[in-house]
Amino acid sequence: MRKLYLLITVMVVVLLSACQSSEQIKPIKEETTDFDMNTAIEMIEKKEKMIIDAASREKVTNQEYQELEKSFAAEFGNHARDILDLLFIHNMDAAPESDRYVQQNMLYPTVFHKGITITSAVVYKSYYENEFFNQTRLIIREQYDGDDAKLKGWAREYIFTPGTDGKWELNGFSGTMNFLGEEYSMNYLELKL
Repeated sequence: MRKLYLLITVMVVVLLSACQSSEQIKPIKEETTDFDMNTAIEMIEKKEKMIIDAASREKVTNQEYQELEKSFAAEFGNHARDILDLLFIHNMDAAPESDRYVQQNMLYPTVFHKGITITSAVVYKSYYENEFFNQTRLIIREQYDGDDAKLKGWAREYIFTPGTDGKWELNGFSGTMNFLGEEYSMNYLELKL
């Protein structure tokens, strides 16, 4: 029994000392460079055009939804499901082959809406002593610069990382993705001509 207590005591001491020694690893060098704004706009427009097109429908058939899943997966990667979940109502009681309805009380601001602009596109690189931790990210920021009080201060960032094929792959988002509520719709803001 004494050996068990001794073993438990040693394990607790080792665990506590491991927790105390873990410090946040800080980069030894960081770089931020501007990314071509026209390329950034093209990248975001391609993604958000798909969203506008899907959101402009009332419903889609099961076959159309499966096609959307494929095209969104090609464009949004692992985040395709997240975007589709924002756009479509998922009725758990409906038959699997039934139509899917588009969420009507939702605004996903896009560069095609008035007041939404891409304000910056930068490549951020951080270097660490251990090269395993090195990071490269492309951050494209869009924000609302109009007069609507509900959208004041709104911003969203698309975060990309280099893919194995040399293209930028969507890695995540930062900021508010969308707005839900009876007062919102994809027509809440006018579309640019």
